[in-house]
Amino acid sequence: MSKNKYTLPFKEEFYVEFGGIKPKDSHSWDIPAQRYAYDFEIRDKDNSPFHDDYYNIENYYSYQKDIIAPMDGIVVDICNKYPDTKIAENRKIVCDVPDVRGNHIIIMHGHNEYSMIAHILKDSFKVKVGDQIKRGDEIAKVGNSGNTNGPHIHFQVQNGSRESSEGVPITFINVIKKKNNHRIFSKYLKHGMTVKNK
Repeated sequence: MSKNKYTLPFKEEFYVEFGGIKPKDSHSWDIPAQRYAYDFEIRDKDNSPFHDDYYNIENYYSYQKDIIAPMDGIVVDICNKYPDTKIAENRKIVCDVPDVRGNHIIIMHGHNEYSMIAHILKDSFKVKVGDQIKRGDEIAKVGNSGNTNGPHIHFQVQNGSRESSEGVPITFINVIKKKNNHRIFSKYLKHGMTVKNK
């Protein structure tokens, strides 16, 4: 588990679409950096991440929501050059840019841990490389760039700043966890929960 303690990188209640510490909950167990990554999105009472026409990116509840720093750190890398990926038929996952992460940010924390947040909205960054940021600072907005089938937050912690670095299981703190609208007290976050910072 990570030596640092992280809060969720968002303000509102999100659904854990993928993520956990076991292969069955991961969407990329065979990719070392993404093994313990999480995908978060907002869903409605019908468990849908969008309303009306799913082709319209504006109809996704997560789109343009604030992304916040999960811990104090220093911004070491930002990619801000890709437009939103267009939603494909049947919401098939597609990537129409060279980097599957799309627009992303990498933040250096203590204990040689780096958080990476991907699929960010182009030109929404409120920080720059070299900035020292505090837990909870607004850093950007949710977009749909890179390898995706709809707006969401991809969040991972890794043991280096490179894309080839190894992922680290994330120690979260101060998180309210629910499943089927009932509070649960699981030690770990995993697929199927809704989560929010206290």
